[in-house]
Amino acid sequence: MVPVFKTVTPQTVTEPDSPLTELKTSLDRSDREVALRALQMALTELGDGATLVWRRQATKLAGRIKPLSVFRDEHGRLCRTVLYSLSRGGKENEIEGVACRSPDGHWAIAG
Repeated sequence: MVPVFKTVTPQTVTEPDSPLTELKTSLDRSDREVALRALQMALTELGDGATLVWRRQATKLAGRIKPLSVFRDEHGRLCRTVLYSLSRGGKENEIEGVACRSPDGHWAIAG
């Protein structure tokens, strides 16, 4: 899974301390941007259980994003449990996390 975001927007990202940040170092800036755009799209547009599959030919990076469930947190924010898988060169990493939507429509990793 991609450990590359706290606030997810099409072009910007910040990272919290979370299990997701562990994988970030293996991605360069352009790979992170592609991965984050895919994540934003999946969390915004896919229903629970649907999977977005993407591939970046230039760097042989591929990902699968599967939103698992929707709920409201204690602050009333819309949140989603998500499974994110990244693979490159035959090595695959998968992480489950929670992202919550901010009032401006961007997704942020909870915790």
